[in-house]
Amino acid sequence: MMRVGIVGGGPAGLTLAATLRREATKAAPFEITVLERGSANRDQGNGWDLSKTAQEALARAGVDVPAVQRRGSDTARMFKVTNDARPETCMRWPNSLAKLGLKKDQVLEGINPETSRNEIIRRLIAAATHSDGGSGSVTVRHDCNVSTARRTNDGRGVEILGRNGDSYGTYDVVVDASGIASRLRHCRFSEAADAFYTGRTFVQGIVSSPEKSWHPRLTSRLGEGTLIVAGPAASGTGIEQWLAQRYGAALEDQHTNVSLFCFTEGPNDIPSLLKLEGLHGITSDKDAVKATMDYCVQRLSHEDWPEMYRDAFRAAESIRVLPVFMHPMSELAFAHVVPDSEDLSVISIGDALHALPPWSGTSGNYALTDATELATALLKLREGTEGTCTQEQIAAVLREQEAAFLKRADGPRERCMQVSKFAERAAKSLNIRDFSFEDSFLGTEAKDRSWSDLESVCIVGFFRVITFLNWLESYGIQPPKHEASAAAAAEPATQQSRT
Repeated sequence: MMRVGIVGGGPAGLTLAATLRREATKAAPFEITVLERGSANRDQGNGWDLSKTAQEALARAGVDVPAVQRRGSDTARMFKVTNDARPETCMRWPNSLAKLGLKKDQVLEGINPETSRNEIIRRLIAAATHSDGGSGSVTVRHDCNVSTARRTNDGRGVEILGRNGDSYGTYDVVVDASGIASRLRHCRFSEAADAFYTGRTFVQGIVSSPEKSWHPRLTSRLGEGTLIVAGPAASGTGIEQWLAQRYGAALEDQHTNVSLFCFTEGPNDIPSLLKLEGLHGITSDKDAVKATMDYCVQRLSHEDWPEMYRDAFRAAESIRVLPVFMHPMSELAFAHVVPDSEDLSVISIGDALHALPPWSGTSGNYALTDATELATALLKLREGTEGTCTQEQIAAVLREQEAAFLKRADGPRERCMQVSKFAERAAKSLNIRDFSFEDSFLGTEAKDRSWSDLESVCIVGFFRVITFLNWLESYGIQPPKHEASAAAAAEPATQQSRT
């Protein structure tokens, strides 16, 4: 039986665990232990929109994908406060194209329904630990503070150690799926290849029901998806971007994030200012919530921002401050491999290996892709060696997978760096009248692009066509309930006057 230790009980680690157990044969089972540093009942916050490959990975692991997605959330409407009458850009698959038989996933892979991370994890744990089919076992342990891993003295395995030097067991394979805060990455790569601060910190409030506390116009424009609004910074120079996003899988779950993208010199600037040093994850501490939301309200103090955007932050019940980090290109990682670690049976996946920022649109999807591909490789190894394999054979497979995972992330990483540079310049010096969401997405201003750049021309053209078709359908925006009720009440009188 192959012993697999997975550090990190998030979607990637659990996808790997569930897939291995479900597809293992009785002749070559896996004994899998998942070590998660967080508590079992902690709020995991929002998920992300799953790519086709990520959906296939979850389905393979035993998850009913539609059950973790929010129906109708594959919509993003983008406004400027200086032109509040209509969205500048609307990414929503128009009904007119659907009626022609064109499906969104045939053309637009980048926008899919949002998901509930809590629900994904709950269902993955159930799939991993349920005894239907497959072979072997999965044990999920919480509150495990892993510090490092080391080769055993006899060279036949890898031991996982806690912060106090206590042992979490010895394994044939150790998979690090613990995210950007990984403590195991240094088993393979030195500090010179560590993640760097992108200059951007997300300041986020969580509202359980915007319908009860927000202006009806905001909830109407938000719908079931994402609403992004750009406006002037408090000084009048630079841009603030306000973002709201639903993330509950069930429609009756109205939980919504409301965030600002803030550029700072260092990752601790905002936590220090708000006296939130050492805060990790989501907190509902009243003093922390008030200080953080007051900070957001102050950033929206320019007169062009309507009060309803500030009120949205005042309604937050919990908060999270998230400095965003990103790993360097794969070339740098390969240049700083820890000596004598090539034959170590440890591999990182997802953000622990190649962290990408949220605006890449690929971070969580690549993590699930890593997990499902690593599962395939380990299953193939077990079959090819008739259930018995050496540490050298395991390590060779892990190094091959590691190289592929790192190189895959280089493409979006390069684009993220370009987009981040533009976003920082926009936040610090651009005037709102010169800002556009198209430029923000591409990472360049229109005046700096050439007609010979066919990719940019096609992307801008696509945005504008989709937005125009949505204009014909009122951007899919339902009128606020009180307005809809008033319109319904007025309709009989209108019909009577026509007769």
